[in-house]
Amino acid sequence: MRFPQGAFPTFKFLQVVVISLGIYVSAAHARDKAEDHLSKGLVLAQNGDLSGAIAEYRKALHIDPDYVDAHNNLGLALERRKDLDGAIAEFREALKIESDDAVVHFNLGVALRAIGDVAGALAEYGTAIRLQPDLVEARSNLGTLLDDRGDVDGAIVQYREVLRINPESAIPHNNLGTALYKKHDLEDAITEYRLALKLKPDYAIAHFNLGAAIFEKGDVDGAIVEYQEAIRLNPGHAKSHYWFGKALAAKGRGIEAAREFAEAQHLDPRLRAPAVGTLK
Repeated sequence: MRFPQGAFPTFKFLQVVVISLGIYVSAAHARDKAEDHLSKGLVLAQNGDLSGAIAEYRKALHIDPDYVDAHNNLGLALERRKDLDGAIAEFREALKIESDDAVVHFNLGVALRAIGDVAGALAEYGTAIRLQPDLVEARSNLGTLLDDRGDVDGAIVQYREVLRINPESAIPHNNLGTALYKKHDLEDAITEYRLALKLKPDYAIAHFNLGAAIFEKGDVDGAIVEYQEAIRLNPGHAKSHYWFGKALAAKGRGIEAAREFAEAQHLDPRLRAPAVGTLK
């Protein structure tokens, strides 16, 4: 039998369509199976079973090596297991597949900071912010890193951006307050600490920081109140005991001050009490 002109190519085209459809269905089925393993891994990780979670993420990647979410979550699980090199490798693998994923850049920055690669962390946080300007976690971490490096002005910029995006978060108010305190802007620092405590009244470190700022302004009684609250909320914070002792000493309450200095040194031997003669 002779096929009419053009008929055979039509059958050939239909055959290609069927084969392509089969490949597509197979790929979709594989992704479904990979997603099942990822979902199981997420539940296991949430319940604290990191070994089980890691196994599930690896199964997902065995099925679909280009599964960005599996690489990212495997990296997070490895990071929690303190396998930072393994975590970094997974984040980098995810970025080879999808280079514009802001969250993965942020996660890589966190891991790099943990191994002491400050320059690498700064670069990754910057990339994450460029890709997703409202990623507050990246801005907050970048601010903290800049603050640690002595770039207080840069830190202030990031903390203010975080608060522009999310003004109802206590932590950036506290962080901004601390940066302003370092700039000797006590009034604005106190304002930020009070805003942090309005949002989160049981925020122990904000009570301590507020105490330090108002103590420096000469409000010793107010500082005592804040240090007492900081200690009530976190009795193991050595500096709260130490500066509470300093405030008590400034009020002439030497015996009570000595007790606080002793507790501070017990908690942190690096904190040496002032000489007895300096107590009033």
